[in-house]
Amino acid sequence: MLLRTAFALAVLSLLIFAQRARSSSGSQSSTAPDKKAPAVQPLSLAEQARFEAGKELYAVICGACHQPHGNGQEGLAPPLANSEWATGSEERLIRISLQGLRGPIKVSGKTYQQEMPALAILEDEQIAAVLTYIRREWGNAAAPVDPKTVARIRAETAKREDAWTEAELLKIP
Repeated sequence: MLLRTAFALAVLSLLIFAQRARSSSGSQSSTAPDKKAPAVQPLSLAEQARFEAGKELYAVICGACHQPHGNGQEGLAPPLANSEWATGSEERLIRISLQGLRGPIKVSGKTYQQEMPALAILEDEQIAAVLTYIRREWGNAAAPVDPKTVARIRAETAKREDAWTEAELLKIP
């Protein structure tokens, strides 16, 4: 477990460095998917604050792989924009965030093989924030994530040491 945590911290450090380097070089793309967003329930003040915090966390932790526009990178990281995984079961998404993901996963009709590191070092509020952002940005219209749900799933999966596979996640409603 210590090795996995050290690995996750190293990956996060690299992602932060890559994101800062990309930001300073001006090579970021700000184009969002060209799709009209469906009508969604407005966020409460607390949820909006969580969304804004998630936007900042996403830029530092997730954006290097999944890109600022949420379209991912071919062969590296799947898209989060218009993704059935991002807008589907929040329980699956929380588990991916807490324990990571390994093996092939099919997203928007394409298969991705790269591993996603666990982000369990983040607090429940931080995971809820970044997932709320992902579920509500780029035309995504899913419900926000509550930190209490993250805490419950963290407790339920506390003894899990392995990253999730697509097959395991698909068994979770």
